[in-house]
Amino acid sequence: MTAYLAVDVGGSHIACARVRGGTVEGRRELKVTAPSSLAAVLPALEAHLVALRGSEPAAGVSIAFPGLVDPRSGRVVSTPAGKFEDAVGFDFAGWASERLGLPLMLEVDGRMALLGEHRYGALRDADDAVLLSLGTGIGSAALMQGAVVRGRSGHASVLGGHLTVAIDGPACLCGNLGCAEALASSWALPRLIAALPRRGALHDLAAPDLKAVFDLARDGDDGAATLRTACLAAWATAALNLVHAYDATRVLVTGGVAAAAEVVPFIQAHVRRHAWCLGEPPLVLRGTLGADAALLAATPLWESHRDQL
Repeated sequence: MTAYLAVDVGGSHIACARVRGGTVEGRRELKVTAPSSLAAVLPALEAHLVALRGSEPAAGVSIAFPGLVDPRSGRVVSTPAGKFEDAVGFDFAGWASERLGLPLMLEVDGRMALLGEHRYGALRDADDAVLLSLGTGIGSAALMQGAVVRGRSGHASVLGGHLTVAIDGPACLCGNLGCAEALASSWALPRLIAALPRRGALHDLAAPDLKAVFDLARDGDDGAATLRTACLAAWATAALNLVHAYDATRVLVTGGVAAAAEVVPFIQAHVRRHAWCLGEPPLVLRGTLGADAALLAATPLWESHRDQL
């Protein structure tokens, strides 16, 4: 079975591995400091990939990247503020050819997670699905009739975190108003906590995250409970917008907070109540591949572009 080298670039770490079909071999991780720099991590990433390749042949490299990618040039065109901003315009394919002797394909991380789950995980029986990834930001992707949705510029379906869920909402980092990310993501938590009407346990945390919000809400903290409800409502509204936009039969929710017991049932109830569709409302699922989803996508990604090998 053909082997590929796979990289998944995240905000706090970069995972890389050799993948063969649905198997991840020799997974390695690099820690990333904020603000993150591509130039700072490339030497270590190259060393890991060389070691993973070893003496066995690999057909190519895939990189799942947290930004907007131009599918024509294979280059990053935009990244979130403070996250690998020096990757914009970088020649990843040239780097892989020169340093690794391999062809490379670059794709948005949300699409890669969706591809992995479609081939090997929770979406194996679904050809029309959307993904909503919850974390530092909010990522998304869509699959229609078995094909990943990319669109004219490559941006179609991946900006789910920047769908407007509150027309009078706060300004987002992207410049839009009322984005799901501005109301329910880790980067927005300091502002959201500061806006709570009363001081509570969240104010005493040096680095609050979504897990802390849900844990404290279960412990009875009023501020955390208020914020939890707001996050759930924003995520459910974004999920419903994606369902209506891409005619999905499945909604896949990923990210660390997706494991919280409240998340999938809340989104499912909202979608079931409000989705305008033929037949049964879409089923809301949690991803099953976890942090391996975007790595395992190397196989279906390269199989769909065999002419580039």
